[in-house]
Amino acid sequence: MTVRGSTVTPYRVLLFVATVWGLTQILFLIDANFSRAKQFQESDYIMTFYVAGHLVAAGKAGELYPAADASSFSGASFDKAAHRLLDSLPQETTAIYMYSPLVAWFFAPLSRVSANWSLLIWHVLSITALAGACKWLAQSAQTNFRESLFLSSLFGPIFITLWSGQLGLVFGLLPLAAGYAWLLQDRPLASGLVWSLLLLKPQYFPAAAFVVLVSALNGSFRPMLGTILGTSMIIGANLLLFSPALIIQWLASHRLSDSLFTHAQYGIPTHLITSLPADILLFLPASIRAAAKWPIYGAALLLWLIGLYYCWKIHRGPWPRRTKISLTLILGCGLSSIALPHLLYYDLCILIPAGFLLAKENGLVPSAIGVRAPAALAWISISAYLPLFLTFKTGVHMALTLEIILLVFLIYLLSRISRAMKMPNAL
Repeated sequence: MTVRGSTVTPYRVLLFVATVWGLTQILFLIDANFSRAKQFQESDYIMTFYVAGHLVAAGKAGELYPAADASSFSGASFDKAAHRLLDSLPQETTAIYMYSPLVAWFFAPLSRVSANWSLLIWHVLSITALAGACKWLAQSAQTNFRESLFLSSLFGPIFITLWSGQLGLVFGLLPLAAGYAWLLQDRPLASGLVWSLLLLKPQYFPAAAFVVLVSALNGSFRPMLGTILGTSMIIGANLLLFSPALIIQWLASHRLSDSLFTHAQYGIPTHLITSLPADILLFLPASIRAAAKWPIYGAALLLWLIGLYYCWKIHRGPWPRRTKISLTLILGCGLSSIALPHLLYYDLCILIPAGFLLAKENGLVPSAIGVRAPAALAWISISAYLPLFLTFKTGVHMALTLEIILLVFLIYLLSRISRAMKMPNAL
């Protein structure tokens, strides 16, 4: 079929739908933010980051975290501060802040305006970060930037990240993509430095640390040196801007982290918990979760060790350096989406670099691996999960099903890599 000399293909139709949907998302977010301003006070951004920034700006950073002997986040100083600041925040809603004080310091300037205008600014920053990440990844994978940017809007976790105002695009995806691109450009020290920023969004850090560790095991230590230097600067910035007592208070608050996923009072829906260890624990009877926790976490660690072994073999093989780095990042992102103990649906944005690299032939991933169709199926499964939980009352069994799909794909990918390693010249 042709229209004015142009061929209409399924890809063109998909690109048109992605473009329309991407622009619609932006308009929807702007309209919903201001037409339902009070309802947005329960969004992650306003209830968490806006309040945290407000406390730092007001010189009340000591209220960010619960007391050392606290047994719950409910009624803690941060929860009380959020209810004082946000007049429409329901009393039964518990506000929680668990990121570093440095993140709260970043949001202090954004707390100078009203909550909804602050959220709009954050939406602009997040979309800009998404565009920047797509630019880095498109250059690396030799794909069209504009098409890639609009196609990424079809990925379900992107919408939830923007809707809730989460950190994943600015503090997660952008530095992850930039560090990967710089590593391909043989700038390992700069790559490690920018990857250290992922400590501000810790769910993204293991994927980068995985690449850094594999590189070090194979004799390339500059990415690790850059990461160590960057980490030292982040620690130094926290200590320079805040007291050691507050840093200790922040670290101590993590002992309550597991309760976020197992106590209904914190309001995290089980269908948003897309972590295989957490979903398995939630699927088990509450009476045996404590006993099963460490064996399940141990099995998750075993997955990482298996991935490490495969990447060690990849780096000892004859494939080009760029291919070795790319496959290691793909496996690091895949393992992060499955084996981290605390991961929510919007954190699956970490799979976007893997999607770029597996979507088409690009000279980075050997053609002998041949997982484009299964990768597309995994991508569709993640995106299809969004309308499912928005339309139906889903539970942990649906999230567990999604994680099993991703696990099966990862196992299949490892098997294809193993086969392709026996044909190292098949690119």
